Amino acid sequence: MSRPTEPFVHRRRILWGETDAAHIAYTARFLDFAMEATEAWFVERMGMGWYELNLDLGIGTPFVHASLDFRSPVTPRDTLESAVLLTRLGGSSLRFAVAGRADGGTRLVYEGRLACVFVDNRVMRPVPVPERFRPALEAEAALAQAAGATAG
Repeated sequence: MSRPTEPFVHRRRILWGETDAAHIAYTARFLDFAMEATEAWFVERMGMGWYELNLDLGIGTPFVHASLDFRSPVTPRDTLESAVLLTRLGGSSLRFAVAGRADGGTRLVYEGRLACVFVDNRVMRPVPVPERFRPALEAEAALAQAAGATAG
């Protein structure tokens, strides 16, 4: 895989079914938006999504931390652009900063911090970051550092 030069951004429209009685995206959906963007990052930057990791390699990546701050509402008129940065690469863990924006990236919608751990699916115990992914992950961590992201 080539070395990334820009942070990964996942784009999606807000759907009618994701709104609440106030006609804005339902609060609980924002974790889904952050997780969806993070899985898209795995596919794009590591070449493998969570399904393949689980079934083909027997490795899970359960999330052990999630925090979100809400900055601005979104509606089905909005396209949400969620940037994902790997802010920390540990021995078996990954920490991400995720920021969702609308209006062509000018309006901050949410900010989040997520952390996951590589585990052996059979025993649900941490395992080291698979060596096949380490070069890509190191490049991603360097990209986040250059962008000034913090592990939060």
